[in-house]
Amino acid sequence: MKKLFYLASCAMLLLCWACQNRQQLKSFNNVITADDSLNIALSKSTLVSYHSPTLDIDITYPSYLRHQYLEDEQMEVFMSEDLSLSFMEQQMYKGDDLFRTPGQQFMGMGAELLEATDTCSIHTGQEGDFEYYAKVIDDSTRVITIILRYLPDRAEAAEFLKEYVHNYELK
Repeated sequence: MKKLFYLASCAMLLLCWACQNRQQLKSFNNVITADDSLNIALSKSTLVSYHSPTLDIDITYPSYLRHQYLEDEQMEVFMSEDLSLSFMEQQMYKGDDLFRTPGQQFMGMGAELLEATDTCSIHTGQEGDFEYYAKVIDDSTRVITIILRYLPDRAEAAEFLKEYVHNYELK
């Protein structure tokens, strides 16, 4: 009988200890960071399809970003308070010796060139408080630049959009 009481007491102590540790872990895991809040918004979002009549391109963006209506007819911007996704068009003027492509402009601003092909280049860098990830696409008649800007503490949550920018192709 003493042995049974001893085993029951030990089991109760182990159970109490496990419950106490679980409560501590639970309270530790309930701390939500700004990056977590963006991940939550991203996981609950749906993709919205938009055709830009001004740029004549199709854009799919997460629903937590809001389309900004601008006067500039060569740009589309989708943003939240934490990040923005911009699509810009620049006409190519061949033969203009002073013309600098957006890729050259990024390099002039100190951006790192991550990848380059005959038709596109991928750049990353920092501008003010924001980091950016950009793709420049040259279809020989115009240049489309896609720029993702985000705060450095949102880098993990911005990975989905980085992949989107990296894989974006003109159709």
